[in-house]
Amino acid sequence: MTTTSTTGRPVALRRAAVASTVGSAVEFYEFTIYGFLAVVFGPLFFPSGDAAASTLSALAVFGGGYLARPLGGILFGALGDRIGRRSVLMATIFLMGGASTLIGVLPTYAQAGLVAPLALLVLRLVQGLSAGGEFTGAQTYIVEMAPPRRRGALGSLPALGIGLGFGVASLVVALLSAVLTAEQLSDWGWRLPFLLCLPLTIVCLFLRLRLEDSPQFTEIVAKAERTRTPVRDVLRGHLPDVLRVAALTVATLGPGFLAKLYLGIHLVQVKDFRPATVYGLLGVVLLATAALFPVMGQVSDRRGRRPIARAGFAAFAVLSLPLFLVVDGTSSLAVILPVVLVFAAIEPFVSAAVYTTFAELFPARTRYTGTSIGFNLGTIVAAGLGPFLCGQLVACTGWGAAPGLWGTACALLGLLVIAMTRETGRAGLAR
Repeated sequence: MTTTSTTGRPVALRRAAVASTVGSAVEFYEFTIYGFLAVVFGPLFFPSGDAAASTLSALAVFGGGYLARPLGGILFGALGDRIGRRSVLMATIFLMGGASTLIGVLPTYAQAGLVAPLALLVLRLVQGLSAGGEFTGAQTYIVEMAPPRRRGALGSLPALGIGLGFGVASLVVALLSAVLTAEQLSDWGWRLPFLLCLPLTIVCLFLRLRLEDSPQFTEIVAKAERTRTPVRDVLRGHLPDVLRVAALTVATLGPGFLAKLYLGIHLVQVKDFRPATVYGLLGVVLLATAALFPVMGQVSDRRGRRPIARAGFAAFAVLSLPLFLVVDGTSSLAVILPVVLVFAAIEPFVSAAVYTTFAELFPARTRYTGTSIGFNLGTIVAAGLGPFLCGQLVACTGWGAAPGLWGTACALLGLLVIAMTRETGRAGLAR
């Protein structure tokens, strides 16, 4: 493995850091606001006499967005390795923002019949397609821009963006639930968070217009080392690393989405808490713990990626079931709050280490493609099907704590795979 000292200029590095953080925050706000509002607009697009069935149908379409992500990862990853990171990141945020905004103006089933759920599905698939290249592109870009000793700290910024995106989405839903009646929220209020995507997207486009391509990609172009077949090269030469990335993504997002997404739905629908209270609680928790991402990224620069990831996966394995046992056994949010806070604080240990590792596993000429394929395959299982499977576990067993078993299983997978993954934190970034 060869090393390079080619990193971004200070001004370019600051712009890259801001754009990576804000871009990931906006992407995950836009992509997950659907999940937070599924309980509200599910019956509007999937009418049924059973509210739970309508919500499950809406969550199934939510998962459909994740099914499109691998295709987006292949498409945009290959483009990113052939034409550059910056151009592709402009395209992905534009598609995500456009699709999200259009969801906010869709007619409902009562207004347009089957056209409504079909249009919702199409736009969700467009979201998934663009998301397939967004996060991994931002991760690839910032890691390539960062100095070797700061790759963990700066590489954690897209993960910080995820936490911010989830937290803001949760607080927006909490605010709407507090100021609007249930009828107003169902009639038109659910559209507002989607319409907010338009100005957010414009801000991201402005930030990314000021970016320059990473020095590593520029060097590859100058030396005529770009590959014409990045997907084939990745699958032939780096398939084990693609599978590692996929498995570690399942292990990271599986437990993480229990606290970030599914728990809100569970508390509202199963435990019958007020949406404003639940989403306000989750928003505060997620924003409070978001600051830990760059801190743990910096620790991984000093201590290595694997020890930090192992600690996080072990904590997820131990605490996932107790989280839902507490939730299932109490009707007091004062009891639930500290448990959720501790659980949410675990994710930075994992994310700050493994996401930077993803980029470090691949050479620069196929890095965008390799991380995109692996990450998006993992998201199908962990984030796309995970909330739906957790809902089915509760429905089939009648046990409110059943989702905790899902979190434990994912974390145990992470412990197994990280033990078989080489340490990249002290190694040079492959060219």
